Amino acid sequence: MSQTEVTEIRCVLIPLASSRLLLPNAVIAEVMDYQAPVPREQMPEWYLGDLAWRGTSVPMVSLEGMLGGSVAGPGQRSRTLVLNTLNGNQELTHIGLVAQALPTLIRVTLENLEPSKIRSELGPLISQSVTVNNSLALIPDLDALERRVFETLAPSPV
Repeated sequence: MSQTEVTEIRCVLIPLASSRLLLPNAVIAEVMDYQAPVPREQMPEWYLGDLAWRGTSVPMVSLEGMLGGSVAGPGQRSRTLVLNTLNGNQELTHIGLVAQALPTLIRVTLENLEPSKIRSELGPLISQSVTVNNSLALIPDLDALERRVFETLAPSPV
């Protein structure tokens, strides 16, 4: 059996308030018009609340807030993204994220992707800063993101 060499990955550029995320298209479960989550008490500011989606409750977060920045409110063009989680945790199968506009589909190849020359501290939730089609984008550490949300939702020991 021959092996097929992957030459491109279908991705999505997600506009945030102050940056863009680059994610594989397969991580996105759904993109929809902005849906306001139901807030919870005693949660960090970045935890926006719970989103009713397909008969389940999905935690909705602000990645900017998780990175220590300000939590941007939704604008007229904002969208709600539902991301698939990767670790097989049946208690946290999806995470909601706010995009400031409609995400853009993009094909990522070796020719249009390169590591960013920006060497600032990216923080524990960002794996890499890259330039794709001459635009700066952040690649999040989805495992760390999922872990932070799960730990925030876990009941504290009494």
